Amino acid sequence: MAAALATTTAGVTAMAAGPAFAGGSDATTVTVTPSHPTEFTGQPIAFNSLVVPATAGMGKITGTVTWTVTGQDGTVVPCASVKALTSGGKSQCKIAKGVLLGGDSPYTASAAYSGDATYGQSSGSTTQAVTATATVVKLVISAPPTSGAATVATATVVGGPATALLTGTVLFTVTSGTHSPGVVVGCTGPATGKNSVLANDTVTLVGQVAVCNLPSGWMTVPKTTGQNPKPTDNWSVTALFTGNNSFDLGRSTKSGTARV
Repeated sequence: MAAALATTTAGVTAMAAGPAFAGGSDATTVTVTPSHPTEFTGQPIAFNSLVVPATAGMGKITGTVTWTVTGQDGTVVPCASVKALTSGGKSQCKIAKGVLLGGDSPYTASAAYSGDATYGQSSGSTTQAVTATATVVKLVISAPPTSGAATVATATVVGGPATALLTGTVLFTVTSGTHSPGVVVGCTGPATGKNSVLANDTVTLVGQVAVCNLPSGWMTVPKTTGQNPKPTDNWSVTALFTGNNSFDLGRSTKSGTARV
């Protein structure tokens, strides 16, 4: 019978040529190994299984391998593709990119061999830790800040192939030379729809984006005087993605000098 693939409620089954049996008398063991030992949030990975008989030379292995991959919270992760059990006892479960998360780490990958007329049933598993992946914060200022004018700062957070699953908050820290050293100017603009600004200058990401609305007067250049004919005001805006179990901290800063 030609090789085929089937899906069961227990996981993904990789079928080899020939019928499946309840299991023969010759014992087997199953080992499961990942394609690479270090995994970051969103990276693809493959789990490889090998069925080894206790007695060599008994014949080619047939039957099926059923794959089950689960996160530490019990979430079942499907195999994106499966390589059927070969006569040499090998099978593989590939997990697509953007699926595994550090927040659900560690994952357990299990392979259950069905057995055949010669070889007995067995199973094996491995655990795979997933590390938080690095993030990049792209900070855009709506326009060069001018004295007394409102400004919009927009932070977009990118976290590798699992970016679409990224959640969390961005902390905006804004300073201006017109304020005392160390005084923080807040995101006090009005709440508008999905980009509503929350208290404490912390904004929840919506579709990877957080927006800080700086009100009129957040930065003001002093008036020209005889002692100061060319007044300026320094400003700085920092957006810090505060991170979580799946994504690392990320930060970006824009700064400049405004003149009259």
